[in-house]
Amino acid sequence: MTMITSPTTSKDATARSTFVGDLVKDAFRPERVQATAVKLVTLGLLIWGWASIDNFLSATNINAIMYSMAAVGIAAVGMAFITLSGNLFMLSMGATAAISTVLFASILHIGLAATVPVVMLVGAGIGLVQGVVVGIAGANPIIATIAISSIVMGFGAWYSGGLTIVGEGDASWLAVGKFLSFLPNQVVLFFLIAFAADFIVQRSRFGRELRLIGLNRDAAMVAGLRIARSLVIAFVIAGMLAALSGALFASQAAQGNLKLGAGIDFDAIAAVLVGGVSIRGGHGRILDAAFGAAFLAVVGNILLVEGLPIEVQLAVKGMVVILAVVFGALVGGKKR
Repeated sequence: MTMITSPTTSKDATARSTFVGDLVKDAFRPERVQATAVKLVTLGLLIWGWASIDNFLSATNINAIMYSMAAVGIAAVGMAFITLSGNLFMLSMGATAAISTVLFASILHIGLAATVPVVMLVGAGIGLVQGVVVGIAGANPIIATIAISSIVMGFGAWYSGGLTIVGEGDASWLAVGKFLSFLPNQVVLFFLIAFAADFIVQRSRFGRELRLIGLNRDAAMVAGLRIARSLVIAFVIAGMLAALSGALFASQAAQGNLKLGAGIDFDAIAAVLVGGVSIRGGHGRILDAAFGAAFLAVVGNILLVEGLPIEVQLAVKGMVVILAVVFGALVGGKKR
């Protein structure tokens, strides 16, 4: 019996094949190789952990991975805006998160629904100051954000008296609440923020301008792009998300102090660079930074359940960042 193939079916199959082929080609373009490799390695680590470590994929351990990913991932999304703009990093992110834990705990009595927006508004204000200093005044982003970090920490020490502040209110929805009884609310927030931010950068005029500024600021200036405005917005977003990360830390600890979240600068930078966002600016996606945070969370969890000391964990994290920067430099050299 002779089989007759419908022309429509044949065209559909060809279209699907072409679509898949285009996806694969895009994933392995030189500027996307690192981001693709991180996703594949993360999947490989999860499979290896399932096969080699008892209860690695248990609900308890998966929850631990997700919680460690959420706050760092949200901060990394904010940091990615700065890196994409060609301004390297916002080194006041840890200070912003730390003071946000203090503020969160001190005003939690007004209710969680009011506390989180207030904390994020303060973070946006801190970001706005940096955006003006860097984007409008033209200050060096590293020096400026380090200086702002010192000011923020000093103000935080004065505000808190150097003490730990215990929150008087219910933050359980943010701390341990779950969506559909299995997905932590913190992770839901992280996913929503990451996808929304990626959509903005990829599809909006602001996002296109931000990436073009990162690629070539002089050319962007000649083209009449809104450089100062775009950079101010980027710093406001980064400050706001750093503050939200601090709120997540404070909700879990049920308290606030200037040590909580203070080290998130390096974690966010690590997620951005490991995820494949170019340190030179312009190249990469917000979702790359989010996947970088997931990768670091999985690596950190494996080291933890294997019983390795914190010193080894820090050393491994540092080596991963160095490898990411070197790999990015090599790929960048090949593109040129």
